[in-house]
Amino acid sequence: MRYIYLLLILSAIFANYDSHDSWCGTIHQGQRDFERFEYMYPQFIDGDHFRVHFTTEASDSLYWNDAWMTHQSTIVYATTVLEQSEFAYSVYENNGWEMPPIDCDESITDIANPDHCNNYGGNSLYDIYIGLVQGPAAAVVPENPNYSLPYLGGLSSYMLFANGLGLYGSNDDLASFNYYIVAHELHHAIEFSYGSYITGSPGNYVFHSWMLEQTATYMENIVYPDAMHLRLLLSNCNIETPLTNPQLGIFQSYPGALWQKFLVNYLNDQTLIRHVWESYGTRITNTEDPITFFDIFNDEIIASSDNFFNLESMYREYSIWRYFTGDRAISNEYFDQASLYCTSTTIQMSDNIQLQAELGGNRYIEIPNDDIIVYLEAENINSIPAVLIKIQDNDGITFSNLELLSGSNLINIDNQFNGEHILIVLSGYTGNELNFDNLVISTDINSSAFEGDINNDEIVNILDIIQLVNLVLNNEYQVSGDINSDNLLNVIDVVLLVNIILNN
Repeated sequence: MRYIYLLLILSAIFANYDSHDSWCGTIHQGQRDFERFEYMYPQFIDGDHFRVHFTTEASDSLYWNDAWMTHQSTIVYATTVLEQSEFAYSVYENNGWEMPPIDCDESITDIANPDHCNNYGGNSLYDIYIGLVQGPAAAVVPENPNYSLPYLGGLSSYMLFANGLGLYGSNDDLASFNYYIVAHELHHAIEFSYGSYITGSPGNYVFHSWMLEQTATYMENIVYPDAMHLRLLLSNCNIETPLTNPQLGIFQSYPGALWQKFLVNYLNDQTLIRHVWESYGTRITNTEDPITFFDIFNDEIIASSDNFFNLESMYREYSIWRYFTGDRAISNEYFDQASLYCTSTTIQMSDNIQLQAELGGNRYIEIPNDDIIVYLEAENINSIPAVLIKIQDNDGITFSNLELLSGSNLINIDNQFNGEHILIVLSGYTGNELNFDNLVISTDINSSAFEGDINNDEIVNILDIIQLVNLVLNNEYQVSGDINSDNLLNVIDVVLLVNIILNN
């Protein structure tokens, strides 16, 4: 038996927030030994592209989790897995994806040779093993490097598929509502055709596990349009998704497939996700370093839109689409199933709102019909984009693009407006995703209705000059004293304040 040890590492850069949905064992937090199943009473059936291994004997068992568990299934179960695998294969192949490479060379006749096909399921067909997967419902295990063009970093693999995915957990036949698992796992095998989910060099690894799960989840509905997996995730308001936690960025795994669904719909480009993976494989082949899917998304968005959009502009549009979900869904606009999703999470105005730059997260901030001050703290960036949404009571909606500078920003709000305002603070994108800033955003109502009214007594006079001078001498900052809006309090502001008083 050939063994492979998968070191499945939690990325320190792009953390996986989806521990609630770990039925797929392809990428898993922690460490796990995966191996090809061996049966006491092996059986198999072949298709055009797959060999499905299984056993019908209950005595084919293993000791796991303090109990004896069986690999047993049925010929009907195995046949359904084979048929659905071949169906998914045809969909992916017709859509132009790089299909999984063979795992052995059938021309090798020396059975003592470790590369003989006897060590790889008996022939070069893609191997699927049905049985107890020890936790997840299924897993794709990358195995050996595939040094052939066009993707020199590709890997062969095999699939482990659980035997209890029938109705009510039976082993009799694969339930139709679980067919999507076949599409999901087969796409992992395709993803490994382009390269590993870890790139870079020791000490500078970049982990892409989130992208494997995100794409495989998105592709479920390409193969099975009525698959419910993604919709059920996005309608569960008790787990972390792009709707319940919009600040987390686009690198969420399973529910993060909403990002890819958005891109394909917004850009009307059914080939976009495949082009993203082709770029990934090409960059690995060309030994580029570092490689990130953020950079790839940016390039492919630019190419797909003929230079009209980039990743930052898609962050903006994605935030708007996600806002109008659940109770805010608008018929025939934005996501087609938006009314079935959770209502995206908003927050009240407050201090110390956290957001990571670059990564595609955002904050939805409810603001009153009053002028507000937004204070942005950032180490390395000078500004981030934002969007002000005005929603009238008669359903009229207006979007205004804003730029929030580092320091204090005054946003003028019409206090006579008959409706509500939402400020969307965006992460922006400058290509610095591996060294992103942690942003701190503070919001408050602008308490001064008069320019130069430092002490907020609604009169601009000598008392305001005295207070401003004290602020300057004490090296303190107050937004109402920053007359020239340069994020500094100094003698220039004092001179400008004097001129305001003299001209009134």
